[in-house]
Amino acid sequence: MVYLAANDETKRQLHNILGGTANEGEIRQHFARMLAVIDSRTNENYTLNIANRFYVQQGFFTRESFARALRFYYGETLHKFDYERNNQLAQEINNWVSEKTRSKITELITADDVNKDIVILLLNAIYFGGIWKTQFDDTVTRNEAFHISECETKNVLMMRLRAKFPYYEDDSVQVVKLPYVGDEVEMVLILPKIRFNIANVLKNMTGEYLLSYVDRAVPDIVLLKLPRFRLEAKLDLKGTLQRIGIRDAFSERANFRELTDDAVFVGGVMHKGFIEVNEKGTESAAATVIDIVPRMLMESKPFIADQPFLFAIVRNSDTVLFAGQFAK
Repeated sequence: MVYLAANDETKRQLHNILGGTANEGEIRQHFARMLAVIDSRTNENYTLNIANRFYVQQGFFTRESFARALRFYYGETLHKFDYERNNQLAQEINNWVSEKTRSKITELITADDVNKDIVILLLNAIYFGGIWKTQFDDTVTRNEAFHISECETKNVLMMRLRAKFPYYEDDSVQVVKLPYVGDEVEMVLILPKIRFNIANVLKNMTGEYLLSYVDRAVPDIVLLKLPRFRLEAKLDLKGTLQRIGIRDAFSERANFRELTDDAVFVGGVMHKGFIEVNEKGTESAAATVIDIVPRMLMESKPFIADQPFLFAIVRNSDTVLFAGQFAK
């Protein structure tokens, strides 16, 4: 949405990240189609909710052409806010995000997140829930040590399963894909080959690398040990976006002439994600255990996630819906 508002160098930096060689129209259409498919799709196998909002502080002139483009491409309304009524704004936003995420995320923003220096505020929330195609047997889940670092451990409930999964490895990582029922969405787990080397893996990780792992994985028998976990995180993505090359949007060099003639810049990009992984999937579900592969004597690839690892939820092998790190 911020790409629609940008111009000149600000737009070029966004374009480099979002579109590469695609032209502006192709970028707009791609993200509009992707969000429309997610928003309209009903699927008994999984639930995916993504919510976005674009706020501009009251008193700043905004172009009607931008509001029309926002409605046309993303079905979103341009919202105005009064920073002096920050408590009311926080309640409005949190009620909205709770509805969008089926009450899994109930607080995206607090009144303290809004002040007179914030002119543009972007909000994003995502919720995913699904059932494993091959489920874990909860009777073999055990308390085991998870090694946060070489000198720190904690006890976790460690799930275990030996089954056939798409698997890939090279000199730096092991990768396994766990499909959800329906085979449209899968969780990709990435484990460093060198213990506690997650920082180096992250440093080199890009969306292109991640999807190349997805493409290279081939079916193999895997002995998988994975912690049962629940993560909920609230992030201001400003620092992350600056590090990947989107800099001007957050500074006085910002050019948002498609939105307004005023000199404005993005104050923050608030993101909150929720994910729960257990034996049945990402949420407890009363489902029949299917496609379980019994214990076998044949050789299997050990994938022991007892140290920090990365995970991503990928749709149709080409769209990363959710990504994170389990570290402690």
